[in-house]
Amino acid sequence: MAKALSVILGLILAGVLFRSFWLSEWGPFTVIFLSWLTISVATGWGGKGKPYSISFGLIFGSGIAMGLLAVFFVNIYVGMGVLLALAYLAFKTKFFERRNEQLRTHLTE
Repeated sequence: MAKALSVILGLILAGVLFRSFWLSEWGPFTVIFLSWLTISVATGWGGKGKPYSISFGLIFGSGIAMGLLAVFFVNIYVGMGVLLALAYLAFKTKFFERRNEQLRTHLTE
């Protein structure tokens, strides 16, 4: 709990201290890149002692980044539509189920 609060406080502090940068023309691109990078690494990492999946992380992070691009540069509704369409495709192709299966089979080995 304390770790999460310190992260949130750090993000708020970074937003206040670097406000002029975030509002500049490079701000949205930087937010999208940092989001893509952290989401790709976090979702690709299966956990302690579990297999790392670069492809899962890159695909998931790229989908979120694509939605953020649409939100920042087109419209919020278009961005939500992109994310919903990608979520539909992910569930239709059993994208998440295959990753969960991969993590579960690694536990039993």
